[in-house]
Amino acid sequence: MNRHSRFDMGGYAGLGLERLVDRSLSSWSHPGWRALLVQRFAHPAAVEELVLPPSTDRHLWLVTAGAGRMHVDTGSGWRTAPIAPGRLGFAVPGVATRVRYETTEPMRTVQVHLPADAIERAAASLGVPASAVVRSERDGGAFLGAMLTSLASAAEAGLDGLYADTAAEFLAVHLVTAGAGPAGHTGREDARVRAAIAYMRERLDQPVRLADLAAHVRLSPFHFLRVFKRTTGETPARHLQRMRIAHATRLLAAGMTVSQVARRCGFGSPGHLSAAYLRATGVRPSAHRSG
Repeated sequence: MNRHSRFDMGGYAGLGLERLVDRSLSSWSHPGWRALLVQRFAHPAAVEELVLPPSTDRHLWLVTAGAGRMHVDTGSGWRTAPIAPGRLGFAVPGVATRVRYETTEPMRTVQVHLPADAIERAAASLGVPASAVVRSERDGGAFLGAMLTSLASAAEAGLDGLYADTAAEFLAVHLVTAGAGPAGHTGREDARVRAAIAYMRERLDQPVRLADLAAHVRLSPFHFLRVFKRTTGETPARHLQRMRIAHATRLLAAGMTVSQVARRCGFGSPGHLSAAYLRATGVRPSAHRSG
């Protein structure tokens, strides 16, 4: 399970938000709740403008009480939406978010930060490029709102960190599945890319060459490379490496040794795995071993 997620809070800690909001919950106050950050806030009647710095995390918020108008700019101009219970909002990763609002009834929110590496692992497992996972506040629904509410209730109840780990993985898979578009809504090239990714997934412990992948989907290596990069935004080698790192994380969490994981994930040696893992995650494989 994911007990070692890396957060990029985009400098939020230096904003002095405690002057603007009353925080009644921070899940990080509970041991084991580091896979995601869940907070409850009571907000002032109005804010002229608040700028949230860019972050690679997935930042979601749910309005649980209040009435008024909220104005949000994520780089493409101001959009206005009503403040009402059940209203969902999403910050765009890597883009500064400007917010201003005015209320006629006090606003309260639940806010969740999900680290980028959780999204990347889910995307790699599902064979979807993480860059394709784009959501906006228009994509919100009752299901996601109920999920955020449940997370806040679980954090308030002090449930075990295993709940937080599992919830973070489930939320990441949900966002990847919903944000990457409906299954089957792809062309012939996408079908070939999916077939190549399935081929990789079945051979994570084996050498996989570009020529092998191209032959599997009946394309020349040059054409296959162009199709794969156009569809996923990355090379087949980069995608395969991310799939292997994600699989290695699961095996390490299950208690396997670094040597065992290196063999199961196609790395030539424990040292090769350790170096690749450090580049991809910022920590050594031992940081993800259970026990």
